[in-house]
Amino acid sequence: MTVLTPLPRPTGAATRLRRRHGWLAGVVVLLAVLFVVRIVQIPTFGGFELRTIIAGSMALAFLAMAQGVVVISGGINMSVGALMVFANCVCAKFMLGQDLLTCVLIGIAVVALCAVISAVMGYVITVSGVPDIIVTLAISFVIAGSTLVVLPAPGGGIAADLQPLIVGGFSEPLPAVIWLTLALVLIWLPFKRSRWGIATYAIGSQRGAAYLSGVSVAATRMRTYALSGVFVGLAGIVTTAFTGSGEPRASIGLAALLSSVAAVVLGGVALIGGTGGLLGPVLAAMVLSLIPAIMLGFGWDPNLSEIARGVILILVVMLGGYVQLRRRSA
Repeated sequence: MTVLTPLPRPTGAATRLRRRHGWLAGVVVLLAVLFVVRIVQIPTFGGFELRTIIAGSMALAFLAMAQGVVVISGGINMSVGALMVFANCVCAKFMLGQDLLTCVLIGIAVVALCAVISAVMGYVITVSGVPDIIVTLAISFVIAGSTLVVLPAPGGGIAADLQPLIVGGFSEPLPAVIWLTLALVLIWLPFKRSRWGIATYAIGSQRGAAYLSGVSVAATRMRTYALSGVFVGLAGIVTTAFTGSGEPRASIGLAALLSSVAAVVLGGVALIGGTGGLLGPVLAAMVLSLIPAIMLGFGWDPNLSEIARGVILILVVMLGGYVQLRRRSA
């Protein structure tokens, strides 16, 4: 007796669009609502306030990209916060008193250094077989100690004419928007559509099947970590430009790490890997950055914003798990 397997039901364009971009649309709506609330709180809302929101969330947005690309590959990078602080302190120390061209060259060198460090982490993970969370957490302590060697106390600086080119002037949000857009268009989109990007999604979805299909898992993971390092380096440069100095405290890196995970999850990247993109985490970073300002506008203790972020993270993880179960059972 021949058993026929029923063909899957065809889905319409609207259904496919909802499945692929429904979560992203939800993040966009949430961000729009928070923007409206913030605008209502400030009757004179203008370029300064907009620049504060966008430029203030740039570092977290780049850090969310760095975390997101690793999570898509099926791993997690616990060193992104410490590495961002390291990049910030290196930039602040060596950019102090330098001209624009020298600062640009230092910035490029810092991005390359972060990419190399992250690639080494990927190599150690693939060769040793030790889980990402253990290797990256251990290396984060090494990076935190190295940061104190580079810059023992807060200080340093950056070329005055470089700051507005990165984070904008007093009321100029356009440079921050341009940098984030360029990162998504010139780095993320080509990556996502390349063989490397497809391989990253493949090993995140099912590593064994990807290996059997001819994907070099080790090389793909190393490249993915290197790309993560590029985004971390950019986050460090943005932090230097926004604050005008370096801050070596390890607690800043820890807070940035937790925020990057929250932005990735809220942005629609599944922690199990193989699902999501980087636009969602960028928008989610702005959502998380708006929460303390809105709470302060309502007269609430802004320190409670961490509780709000934690609650949001729990709810999003629960909702994401529910959506995954629905898709598997469909």
